[in-house]
Amino acid sequence: MPLPYQGIVRIIDGNGFLLTVGTADLNAQEDGRWGGTLRVIAGTAVAGKALVVTLDGAAGGGPAQLIPDGVEGDNAISTVVGLGAFV
Repeated sequence: MPLPYQGIVRIIDGNGFLLTVGTADLNAQEDGRWGGTLRVIAGTAVAGKALVVTLDGAAGGGPAQLIPDGVEGDNAISTVVGLGAFV
């Protein structure tokens, strides 16, 4: 998937199970990696948790570390750090 990417992503655990869906704003970083921000509904499976997951968007995805970054209204915010190729 070409970066930047803004849109809906599925958040999938290491066993292939769907944890939840959210909205991602992802960009290529200067060091060749990728990352950005993920918004999910507060109270869902990934809200407020540091997790390694797979993000799956409309045209592809990749492995990522989610780092909790607070709550804005009904949304839990996470910083996304890409852990591999985003294809």
